[in-house]
Amino acid sequence: MPPSQASEHHKRVTTSVDDDDIDPLVDQQGCGKIYSQLEECLGENNRDWRLCQKEVTALRECYVKAKRASESPK
Repeated sequence: MPPSQASEHHKRVTTSVDDDDIDPLVDQQGCGKIYSQLEECLGENNRDWRLCQKEVTALRECYVKAKRASESPK
């Protein structure tokens, strides 16, 4: 896919997600603050996730930690 088409595809994909559906799930995992930081970074960088890798990595690590915590016996 040429860069211009890839960029347009990225815009369609990222704008089709409804934040109302995601926010409760993110908060439930305890990753709301990190998700907000990612959204802020994306907003400042024309929704280009490649420029927000620090935030993407932090969110991934938060989810992994939350998943491990939910799977561990209590």
